[in-house]
Amino acid sequence: MNRFKLVLVMIIWGSLGVFTRSIPLSALSLAFLRALIALPVLFVVMKMKKGDQVKWTLLKPYLISGVLLGFGWLTLFYGFKHTSISSAVMIYNMCPVYVMIAAPLLLKETISKIQIAVIFISFLGLCLIIGHNLLEGHGYLGLALSAVSGMLYAAIVLINRSIKVRVDNQTATFVQIFAAMIVLLPFVLIDGTILRVVDLDARAVTYTILLGILHTSVAYTMFFSLYTHMKSVEIVSYSYLEPLFGIIFSVIFVGETLTLPQIMGGILILGSTYLGEMLKDGRLFNLRSQRVLPPR
Repeated sequence: MNRFKLVLVMIIWGSLGVFTRSIPLSALSLAFLRALIALPVLFVVMKMKKGDQVKWTLLKPYLISGVLLGFGWLTLFYGFKHTSISSAVMIYNMCPVYVMIAAPLLLKETISKIQIAVIFISFLGLCLIIGHNLLEGHGYLGLALSAVSGMLYAAIVLINRSIKVRVDNQTATFVQIFAAMIVLLPFVLIDGTILRVVDLDARAVTYTILLGILHTSVAYTMFFSLYTHMKSVEIVSYSYLEPLFGIIFSVIFVGETLTLPQIMGGILILGSTYLGEMLKDGRLFNLRSQRVLPPR
């Protein structure tokens, strides 16, 4: 049953690109509304947990990572809307590679030969995808912001790994998404395009609500609940289904076609990071298994 729940969460997050593409709102409006709609549900879940009183000082790193999360959503949604969903998904999933590069510099961790090989192979895959998209005339800004989104999430992972005293997952999730909403609020007010929400048809309104409740509140709550029933190594192995579902959904529902360079690039990025995490000294790199807000 737990494995079924985890696959279901990966399917939900994998459909994020298709949902984003189906809602006629700006990436900024979608990122803000996602947080705004999710917060009431997450607040109820947090209160139901009835955990111990959390000191303000313990929340600071979660507030910082929440700010990064808001901009991470924004850049990823922009990538979904301005380049192919499959390309955005594969470029975003360079996140573990950025962690491998930054961890030795920021956290004084050692880097292995396997990690160096993963970095090289992943960047080769990235070059294939970007090169193909540029030759086809696809917008470079969408590609660049998809990469920025992966870098922002890598920063969140690094912040999480540096936290010495953690709070419960429900509180951490609520604080991070609250911070994401607050940091996006001034930009939303200045931009003004969120007012277009009143012109949405019933289907778009439904998709927007699902973006906040299903893709965020429900999926995040289900994801974190699995940590008490499954090992991190198992959760990490299943997490690679998310980009796979994202690519499949883009082909089925959006009509995207995958070219040979894209397929090869995706295999190099996803395959190398997956094998690298599983093979390093018989244990995980702990890039995705950290108890941090999920990538989507």
